[in-house]
Order: sequence, then C-alpha cells, then structure tokens
Amino acid sequence: MARLINGILGGFSGKVGTVVGVIRDGDCLIRSVPKKRTHFTSNELINQQKMAMVQAYLKPLKDLVQVGFANYYTKTGGFRAALAHTRREALAIDADGNFHIDPALFKISGGTLPQAINPAVVCSGLEMRITWDITDVGYEHESDQLMVLVYDPLKGNTIKRIFNGAFRRDGELKLQLDSDFSSVAVHVYIGFVAADRSSQSDSQYLGKVIVV
Repeated sequence: MARLINGILGGFSGKVGTVVGVIRDGDCLIRSVPKKRTHFTSNELINQQKMAMVQAYLKPLKDLVQVGFANYYTKTGGFRAALAHTRREALAIDADGNFHIDPALFKISGGTLPQAINPAVVCSGLEMRITWDITDVGYEHESDQLMVLVYDPLKGNTIKRIFNGAFRRDGELKLQLDSDFSSVAVHVYIGFVAADRSSQSDSQYLGKVIVV
C-alpha cells in the first residue's frame, strides 16, 4: 500500500486499472486490487456453508430481527447480531455431519425486558391463540408490545407481528393463519418490545405446532 501526498494523481477513491484509491482519515492511500481467490481450505468451505445456511434461514425474517436484536449481541445489533447469534448459538450438527438450525435454540429477539410468564400456544384449525399470565405485570411494562413469529422454514412462509401485536397487559393474541399453513408444522416464537422501542426481551420458543 502506498500513500499519496498531493502526488501527480492527487487524491482519489475507487478502482483505476490495477490499483484502488482509498481516502481514510484525510489520507489518500492506494493499494493493488486484491486477487480473487479460487481455492479454499475445507474449513473455509464449511464456514461458507454455515453462513449461507444462516443467511437463508434469516432472510424472510429480516424486518423482525432488526427490531428484535436492536442494540443487542454485537456493537451494531440488528440483522448482523441475529446472524452472529444464530450462527454461534443455534447452528447444530447431526450424527451424519449435516448442519441445521435448532429451533429451540433460535431467537427472534434479545434484551433485558421481562419475558412472558407461562406462555402457551394452541391451534384450532387455522386460528392460533397465544396466551401468557398477566397477574404480576407492573404498570411500567403493561404497554410492552408482543412480537410474534410463526415460521415454516421449509417453505419460508411466515406470519409476523412487530409493532402490531397485543400489549403485555392483554394476556393473549389471536392469529388467523392463511391456507398456506394448513397441514404444516410451524415453529412459534414470541418476545416483547418496549412501548418506546428502547429495549426488547429475550424471545421464547413456544414449540412446534402442527396446523390441521
């Protein structure tokens, strides 16, 4: 890498021929264009496979996890935090050496708000009812809003509630599923986001539900 001090080219940024110009902290730097790698080690290929799997799993959930992981787990939070958390905590390997996302370890949110007390989910036909105990809900948390994910990862179909869920004080939320979820196994998650959107709770996995 070279440094330009008002040289014949002056300061520039971007690619020109075989060099790239970068302006960093007021300094103009040039460096050669990096060569594109064509060979990777077995560990690098495995890491690429892991990242591709996590990104595919999270792609339909991007708007949800951006809120659920705001200011959490990494410096930037949001989708990058969800990627990092899922890869580190929820990626599992079976006896045959195949990778998969463990639904019970997966999260849609993380933070310091209280979780739901005794949450449960029941499904009757295409109507899903999620409930939780509101006996000891304090006034400071009664307006927390429920985030919900109903996820069929095989087809990528989702039902999400981000800023349009029930309030903590309500104790229940009813969802009407569409026909795409008929006779499908779905995974159900909930979490809370504060009324002022400043914090979230750790999400809770309510289990695998067969929609009949």
